[in-house]
Amino acid sequence: MPGFPAVEVFAPARADLAGGTLDLWPLWCFHPQSLTLNVSLSAGVRLVLEPCADAWVVHEVGGVQQELSPADAEHDLTAAVVGHFLPQGGVRVRVLQQLPVGSGLGGSSVYAVALARACLGACGQKLPRRQLVATLKDLEARVLQAPTGVQDYYPALLPGVLAIHLRPGGEVIERLPVGRRWLAAHLLVVFTGITHHSGLVNWQVYRARVDGDRRVAALLSTIAEAARECREALVQREARAVGAAIAKEWEARRQLAPEVAPPELSAVLAAGLSAGAWAGKACGAGGGGSVLFWTPAEKLAAVTQAALAHCPEGFVVPLSPQ
Repeated sequence: MPGFPAVEVFAPARADLAGGTLDLWPLWCFHPQSLTLNVSLSAGVRLVLEPCADAWVVHEVGGVQQELSPADAEHDLTAAVVGHFLPQGGVRVRVLQQLPVGSGLGGSSVYAVALARACLGACGQKLPRRQLVATLKDLEARVLQAPTGVQDYYPALLPGVLAIHLRPGGEVIERLPVGRRWLAAHLLVVFTGITHHSGLVNWQVYRARVDGDRRVAALLSTIAEAARECREALVQREARAVGAAIAKEWEARRQLAPEVAPPELSAVLAAGLSAGAWAGKACGAGGGGSVLFWTPAEKLAAVTQAALAHCPEGFVVPLSPQ
């Protein structure tokens, strides 16, 4: 496929409001009517895919190049995605923008979406959204050698506020009618700079639930219930009720494993709550990375200042403009 025009793609990351972890199969099967809620952000992954006659795949980030072969597809996400969609290779992947490592905002999945879209664009093909997500989820699971969920992929394909209903036979995506201005008045997402190891946290919870741990099962049931309450409050634009649901979700989530809420992360969350936020939680599996706050509009500035004061290397991650 030499000579195709360069393809540039941007895929937005997400912040999860409630219901995360349950999107890992088969956890949601154990908790009927599970859903996850998330919102797309302005941060994400931007890359360019262009022809390359000298190698199967060249992966370039910040001027540093790595040459990949088909054999790397077992352990490298770039090779896995290109190998699936463009098995003949002959491409260069230049990453222009990416999320901080360990952001807790679904970075690897967002990258997979951006790269897959670029590959499909280069060969003039399209895939139904659900089929693309299922493919990327399986490819990432093979590379990570761990279970993977679905919630990180959809916001990268469909910006906005999403309720991902987890159902037998496949997820159902609902785009909630939540105005960006109202959302931005209440929602704050902060990258803390605190080291984040989501795989370790998720695996502990996953294994405990599959092994029948009753305490973990009860906590996940509470998380599922809080996600349903959060969706209803968002649809009704009941800001206080959204905060109550997020607080309920985090209270259950932080009890899943000690690593979910380390002291440094808890200090950031406590600072935001003391400044007037209705609720705060870690993004993703917890343990570090990013946090979000749901706050009265008049307290947003104070919560922002308080949170950033406790993480000098942190910064605010704006919402998607869509």
